[in-house]
Amino acid sequence: MGDREMGVSPHITVAKKRRPGGLLRTRNFALLWAGESVSGLGSAITTVAVPFLAITVLHASTGTVALLTAASWLPWFLLGLPAGTWVDRWPRRRILVSANLVSAAVLTAIPVAAWTGVLTMPMLLAAVLIAGTSSMFFTLAFNAYLPHLLAPDDRMEGNAKLQASASAAEIAGPGLGGLLTEVAGAVGGLLIDALTFIVSAACLLRLRTTPEPRAAGERAGMLRQLSEGLGYFKYGGFMLPMLIVAAMINLGMLGVFSLRIVFLVRAEGIAPGTVGVLISLASLGGLLGAVLAPRAVARFGSARTYVGVNVVTAPFMLLLPAGGPGWQLALFTVGSFVVMLGATISATVTATFRVNYIPAHLLGRVTAVSRFVISGTVPLGAATAGVLATSFGIGAAMWVLATFFAVTPLLLLATSMRSMRDFPTLPSRPPVSSNDDQLW
Repeated sequence: MGDREMGVSPHITVAKKRRPGGLLRTRNFALLWAGESVSGLGSAITTVAVPFLAITVLHASTGTVALLTAASWLPWFLLGLPAGTWVDRWPRRRILVSANLVSAAVLTAIPVAAWTGVLTMPMLLAAVLIAGTSSMFFTLAFNAYLPHLLAPDDRMEGNAKLQASASAAEIAGPGLGGLLTEVAGAVGGLLIDALTFIVSAACLLRLRTTPEPRAAGERAGMLRQLSEGLGYFKYGGFMLPMLIVAAMINLGMLGVFSLRIVFLVRAEGIAPGTVGVLISLASLGGLLGAVLAPRAVARFGSARTYVGVNVVTAPFMLLLPAGGPGWQLALFTVGSFVVMLGATISATVTATFRVNYIPAHLLGRVTAVSRFVISGTVPLGAATAGVLATSFGIGAAMWVLATFFAVTPLLLLATSMRSMRDFPTLPSRPPVSSNDDQLW
């Protein structure tokens, strides 16, 4: 695990003796990957099934349907920071299994309520809120638990494989969700997602691991624990500039992506079916990025790959508002593909850096702080896009947000990361800023 206070766990020795053929030939990671891949596909189906259920069964308005997205993200604002401390106190695998079972129960209850005629929009919103809360705990626990399963040398490969399966789910899930909605109704997709959560829980229960180590001071107060997690952003190093840039990039990306369907269908007259194909092609960029990430890091180094891929791929976002009918659709497709490729490589490198740099007993708190900040850009980006589109038109709003996204990674060139080949690994204590390692 690499935590100097807790020593090296025996599972690392086992991981290094794995058979040739990659991590998927090891029992623990194969089970983890299989469960997460199946669950990810189910969740991608649900992103289509829930809105369709609200529209076709509950006859919800557009504004009400938009509340479903807000409800799924609301737990990060209400509980995100304290949840990080709870995840660091409790056994992570138990949290993962419990979160899966709660999600399965909720997603089963919705179809039952629909079939019995008692489902209402407030009930659906409450169900989405509960599912979003369990998803939040799962995400925090998963990021904190992964270093317990993987040796440091295996973490890049592991994160790349998980990113690849997530990208594949984003490609296949929405289309499959739409097909299931046509064939079996929206409730059919929700039941399939519920089943995938049960499969994920079963895979987690079959893992064979050593007990999770506990750190000294585990019973410190919540404010003290939050302060320890914030220390990695407060005292310098690389975490704070990476967090700021990630939040700004996310704002620009979500702003553009929230308008892209309306832009193509209403402003440019592209058929809805064609738009769906274009978005699926963009997701292929994410799949390729997951494959290329380990190779890029091995050749260029983790820090160079992170900075380079963000700076080089971000300007391709400008091709999206340049898209239009005919041959201009190629501009939209290429831009989306490259942006997703870069985003996936960046996410893979960042996730690996975090688990190598942050002590395992702090990962829940640090991840919670990061997700709390970055998740705040979800409503902000959508709201900004709406205001700009209303005031200046959809095309102008797309250009403004795409430009913001394109130039933001240039801030990374003002940090000490510009001259590094690789990110550092686990420090013995929270990093302290100095004249030799300034943020900007």
